Amino acid sequence: MKKLVTSLLFSACLSNFILAQDIHLSQFYNSDQLLNPAKTGDFDGDYRITGNYRNQWNTQTLQPLMTSVISFDKGFHYYSHQIDGGILLARDEFDGFNSTTNKILLSAAYSYTYKENRFRVGIQPGFVFKKTDLSKQSFPGQWDFQSGTFNTQLNNQETNLNPTDNYFDLNIGAQWARKFKKIEPKIGFAANHINRPKDTYLNTVTQRLKARKVFYAEANWRLREKIFLQPKLLWMWTAKANNMVLGTNIKHLINNKSITSIYYGAHYRHGVNRITDAIIPTVGLKYKKFDLGFSYDTNVSSISKNVTHKSSFEFSIIYIAASSKPKYVTLPCDRY
Repeated sequence: MKKLVTSLLFSACLSNFILAQDIHLSQFYNSDQLLNPAKTGDFDGDYRITGNYRNQWNTQTLQPLMTSVISFDKGFHYYSHQIDGGILLARDEFDGFNSTTNKILLSAAYSYTYKENRFRVGIQPGFVFKKTDLSKQSFPGQWDFQSGTFNTQLNNQETNLNPTDNYFDLNIGAQWARKFKKIEPKIGFAANHINRPKDTYLNTVTQRLKARKVFYAEANWRLREKIFLQPKLLWMWTAKANNMVLGTNIKHLINNKSITSIYYGAHYRHGVNRITDAIIPTVGLKYKKFDLGFSYDTNVSSISKNVTHKSSFEFSIIYIAASSKPKYVTLPCDRY
């Protein structure tokens, strides 16, 4: 009986997690369109291609949860104005239940510079496609009293479930930035799911997805000629759930034709006024026009003491094409 109650509680908690889980990355600063649609085109170059991969949740009873994100964005300049466009493809895959979430999001941003202040606003419409294999899940009606286990070959007796869930999604955001003598801060805010879509596999539930708010702040601070301090803060919340990531990277410029810079640092993630979560060491480098980042979440939460594999691995790659926009305007001078 104890085993049955435990299994039912675990299944309920896991189902709620899968329904509520939103795509998130430890290297949030290496996936601009996922962080804030206003950051679409927020780079120095003609166009940018970004890829992210995350692997987490590998335990004795569960398969890993894998997240893949790829995005493309390009800026179009007109004097001090800039209009940017981009597209983002994301996929969450949980092998344990053969559950997948696919997102296709289009991003548009507008940037304007006023008295050295750079303001950006963005909007991001798109579609979310979710599916799950109900045959790989167990339900209370499949409990076999003779064997004392769940038998997935039995009828699950669930008539209120769909194997798919598709909906339209809409995100918006804004950002401010300014370059001072040795420091360049950026502060932004984004609101996700502002259209409150229905996000459930159930037929009769009318509850809508609540908006997820994102606040972040980062800076590029020149300590010395070739050394930069890059502090970062992320705070996300929706309803009573919240998540905060705080830390810094240190960037070194290198006199090398191939590897021009390296960085390393650490971040700390936890819920505000809630349980601690993870420490995240990070390393990265710039190889020609590619930025590569590696991070490893080391879970320090007390609720993970019975989990065999507590950590998560994350990799990011960014390619930025060289800018064809002239940085200086020169006037021809006739010689006599």
